Amino acid sequence: MTCCYGPGRMHFRAIRGWCLSLLAVSPFLFATLAFAAEAPSQGVVLDAEPRTFAEAKALPSKLTGSAACDLGLGKTPDITVSQTVDVSQAVPGCKSAEVVITQTLTLPDGSHVERRVSIMDDAPGTQLPPPPPRPRVRVRCEAKRLALSVEGVPEAPLLTLEPIGIGVTSASVKFRVSRDSEARMLPLLVRDDAGARRALEELGLLLKDVPARLYGRDLDLEADSVAALAAALERARKRVALASGDEPEQFPAPPRDVLAPDLEGDRPPLETGAPEELGEVQPSQGRFKSGSPVDSDLFWRQGRLCVAQQDTGKRMRCYDPVARRWGKAVPLDRGDQAAWTSFEGCSGNILMGTRNVRLPGEPVLRLSPQAVLFWRGREHEAVVLEVPEGDGPPRLRAPEAEELKKAMRASTGSRLFAEGRFILDENNKQFCSTHRPLGCWSLRWDGPQGDETFHQLSEARVSPDGRWVAYMRGPTPGKADSDDETRTLVLRSLALGPYVAPRVLASTAPRLVRTDVVMQKPTWEGPSLKWDDAERVFRARISCDLGQDPRIPFELETQRLVRPYGNNASLPACRGDPMIMYQRLAAPGGLEFGRGPVVVAGDSPSSDGDMKMRCEPGRLSLWMEGVPGFPALTLAANMGAFGAVRWDLAPETEARLQALLARDDAPAREALAAFARLVKMNDDARNSSYVMNKDEGRISRMGCLSTALEAISARRALAEGVHPELHGSLKTEGACARRYGMRALQQRLKAATPPLPLRVGAVKGKAEVIGRVSFVPTLPPWSTPTLYWRDGTLCLVQPDGAQVRCYDPAAREWGPVVARQDRPFPREDLLLKSQYVPGMCYLVGSRAVPGSEQMPNVLPLSSRASLLADLSHGELAPEFQVIEVPEDAGPVRTRAPTLEELALAARNGGGSASLGEGRFLLLSPKNERSPWLCTAVRPWMCWKLPVESEAYGVRAPLVSPDGRWLSYVRIPWGKPDDPEKYPKELVLLPLTPIP
Repeated sequence: MTCCYGPGRMHFRAIRGWCLSLLAVSPFLFATLAFAAEAPSQGVVLDAEPRTFAEAKALPSKLTGSAACDLGLGKTPDITVSQTVDVSQAVPGCKSAEVVITQTLTLPDGSHVERRVSIMDDAPGTQLPPPPPRPRVRVRCEAKRLALSVEGVPEAPLLTLEPIGIGVTSASVKFRVSRDSEARMLPLLVRDDAGARRALEELGLLLKDVPARLYGRDLDLEADSVAALAAALERARKRVALASGDEPEQFPAPPRDVLAPDLEGDRPPLETGAPEELGEVQPSQGRFKSGSPVDSDLFWRQGRLCVAQQDTGKRMRCYDPVARRWGKAVPLDRGDQAAWTSFEGCSGNILMGTRNVRLPGEPVLRLSPQAVLFWRGREHEAVVLEVPEGDGPPRLRAPEAEELKKAMRASTGSRLFAEGRFILDENNKQFCSTHRPLGCWSLRWDGPQGDETFHQLSEARVSPDGRWVAYMRGPTPGKADSDDETRTLVLRSLALGPYVAPRVLASTAPRLVRTDVVMQKPTWEGPSLKWDDAERVFRARISCDLGQDPRIPFELETQRLVRPYGNNASLPACRGDPMIMYQRLAAPGGLEFGRGPVVVAGDSPSSDGDMKMRCEPGRLSLWMEGVPGFPALTLAANMGAFGAVRWDLAPETEARLQALLARDDAPAREALAAFARLVKMNDDARNSSYVMNKDEGRISRMGCLSTALEAISARRALAEGVHPELHGSLKTEGACARRYGMRALQQRLKAATPPLPLRVGAVKGKAEVIGRVSFVPTLPPWSTPTLYWRDGTLCLVQPDGAQVRCYDPAAREWGPVVARQDRPFPREDLLLKSQYVPGMCYLVGSRAVPGSEQMPNVLPLSSRASLLADLSHGELAPEFQVIEVPEDAGPVRTRAPTLEELALAARNGGGSASLGEGRFLLLSPKNERSPWLCTAVRPWMCWKLPVESEAYGVRAPLVSPDGRWLSYVRIPWGKPDDPEKYPKELVLLPLTPIP
C-alpha cells in the first residue's frame, strides 16, 4: 500500500464525485507498500496537515501508489494516491520560500479529488498566525466495508459505507451508509455546540461532493443514503452557523439598503455631482504586479488631482477642480508623507517597517509605517494589519476613528471619506462603514451624462478633504478591446449630509414560522431597484414533519427575489417601474414551484392568487387561495435515511379531480383550471435561474396526473372554445384514460367540431413561390415592418433597409427596386408607435400600457385601441381582447372586439392577421408548424390551417387588406439553417372567400 503526506491548511479544487477533502497522506506508508512481504493492508492512513514549513519541505518530491480494497464484489478498483511537491526558494528581502503540494486521490466509487496547497516559510514576523491544521483521517477496508474516521475530533463518529453493487461503469462501486453508522450520525445532526460544529465541518468535507440521485422519480432511497447524509450534514452545518450568529450564505453580502429597504432613514445622504471627464489615461503601471500592490498614478497634492506621466514616471500634471483647468507638467512630487504611505513590497507581500509581511486582503491606506488599513470584501469589513515593535508577529485589529481621520487627511488620496467613517467599494459600486455597526449602501453613479452602472470603475481616489472623488472609468462590457487599456479619467464632487449611525440589523436568515408557507400573488410594492442594486430577497420557513427521524428538522421555504426588469432609462415612456419577481417555493426532496411574473405600478391584482403549502404527518398539500372548490394537490412522502424523500401522488388528489371532472358547471372548471396552473408552476420551475435541481417538473408525471391535465384541457375546450385538433391527441387507451373517461371526452369533442370554414384544398394547389428571403420578415403591427401590403401589392424591404420592391399578384411579377417610403400605407396609426419590449409595455395613444409575452399584439384598431391575444391559458386557447385608452385621464379599458372594427382596421392597414371580414384571425404558435385559424369573437374556436405539407413550417402569415391573398414564409422543418441548401421561400396564394 502506498500513501502521501499532505500539507497545511489550503485552498483546493474538488473534482467530480464525493471526496475526501483537505486530507493529508503519511509518507512512511509508501515504504510499507514497497517492502512489505505480507498481504496488502486494506486501508490508508491520512495524516493531519503539517504545522510547519520545515515539515512540508521534508516531503518527497513525487509519490504515487495504490492500495487494494476487497469489498466482496469481485474485482474492486483500488484506492490510489499521488503527490507532487514543488519548492521555490526565497528572494532575500522580498519573498519567502514556498512549498506547493498537489495531491490526487481516487476511491472505489470512481470519484477523484485534486487539491493544491501552498505553505510559506514561517519566518517570524512575516505573516499572520496560521489557522489550526486539519485532523488526521483514516480510510480502511474491513469486513468488506469502507470505513472513514476523523481522528482527533472526538465528536466525529466513524462513518462506515457498505457496497451495494457496481455503478454505471464496471470500475466504480455504489455505497450506502451502514445501519450502525446511521445510528451514530443521527445524534450529531441535532447538536449545536462547538464540538459538534467542528465534527460537522470535517464530516461534511468527507462527503462534500457526493453524486446525488435523490430527485429521480424511481430513486432507490437506501442506495442514495450517502448523498442524503451529505445533504443532512450541510443542513445541520448551516443551522449551527445561524445559531452562533454567522450568516453562511451572505457572499457577497448585499448592500444594506437592499437588505433592509425599510431603513432608508439610516442611509447617509451621500450625493455625487455630475461626472466631469478630464481625459484619457492608462491604468497605473505595474498595479499589483507579481502579486504586490503599487502606488496609483492618481493622487491628490495641495487640493489638486495629479496624474503621474507614464512615459517617464518622473513628471506629473495636476488639475484644479475649483478652477477646472490643468496645470503644466512639473517634476513628480507625492508630498512629505510619500515615504510611508506607499505600498511597496513584492510577490504578495507588503513592506511594513523593515519586514515584508504577507497580504491579508486588499490594502487601502497606510496609517503609519507599521500599520495598514485593509478591506475584506467577503465580510464587508475594514481591518488594520499592524506590526508591533520588535520581533512580535503581525496582528489584525479594528480601526480607530482618530487614526483613520488623521491618515486620510495626511494622505495623497484614498477611498476613505467623511473623516474616515466610510470607504468606497468601487468593485461593487457601494460605500460601506468602517466602524461598527457595519453596513454597505448602494452608490448611485448615474447623472446627467448617463448611467455608469455598467462601466468598470478603478483606482478611485477621494481627496483628503473628502470633497472630490476621481476614478478611472472603463468601457461597457462587450465594447472593450482586449488590447486597449485606455480609461476615462472622471472627477465628481462628494457631499455628505448629517449622518445617524445605522441600527444593528437582525439576522437575515429565513424566519421560522408555524403557519402555512405562502407564495404571495405578485403585486407591485414600491419603487423598483436600479441595476446597480442587489436583489431584494424575502424568505420564510416552516418546520415540516414528514415522518422522518424527529431529531432532524425539515423546513419548507418560500423565497421571493425582486429586481428591476430591464434598464428603465431606455423606456422613458413606460409608466411605473416594472419589476420581475422570481418566486420559489421549495420542499425537501428537491420539490420546487416557481414563477417569474413582471409587475408594474397600477397593475390589477394577479388572478393566480396566493399559493399555499401545508405540512401534515407524512403528507404535503398545496392549493391556490381564493379559488372555491380547489382540489388540493396532496403528495405522500416516502422517507429514506437522513431525510431523503421521494414524493408520490396521494390517492385523495385523484379522487378530488374525478369528482370535479364529473361536473360541467363554471365553478368546477375554474377550480380545475387553477389546479392545472399550479402543476404548471412545477413544470416551469426547471427554467428558473434559482432552481438547484435538474429533475424539477415531475409532478405532472405522477400517477395519472398527466391524463387528468388533458381531461381538464378538454373540458375547458368544450365549455369555452373547441380546438378541432385536440381530440386527435387525447390518450384514450390504458387504465388512466379509463379512469378519467377520455374516450367519451374525445367523442364529445368530435361531435362539437365544425368543419374548417375555408376550402384549404383548393387554395393549397394554387400556392406560388415568389422569391427567397434570408430571414423571416417582420410584419405589421411592428413599427418598421419589412413585409407589408401597399396599393394592392406585396412589398418586401431589401437587405440594405433603404429600398423596397413590390410584387403585383394580378400581373404575377415584381416591380422595380425603389426608395423605401416613410409612410408605407395610409393608416400609419395602425402601426405600434414603439417596438414592444417583452414584459414591459405597449404605447397606445399617449399612454404606456403594460404588456407581456403572453399578450402579443394582433391588430391595432385605432390610435387608442389595439387587439391583443391573451395566451395565458395556452397558445391554442386564445382570448382576443381590445385594450382601449380613453381621451381623458381615465383608466384603460378592456373589452371584447366587434366584427365591424376588425374588418375596418384590416382594410386600412398594410396587411394583418384578419380575414373573412373580421370574423377570423390567424395565430402562429411558437412550436407549431402551421398557423391556426381562430374565430375573432366568442365562442372562440381554432382550426389548424394545413397550407403546407409536414416537411415545411409556416412563418409570418399575412393577409392582404382586401382579404384576397395570403402570404407566408415556408421554412424546411427540422433542417439546418443553410440558405443555399434549404432556402426560406416567400409564398403567395389566393384566398377563397369564407362563407
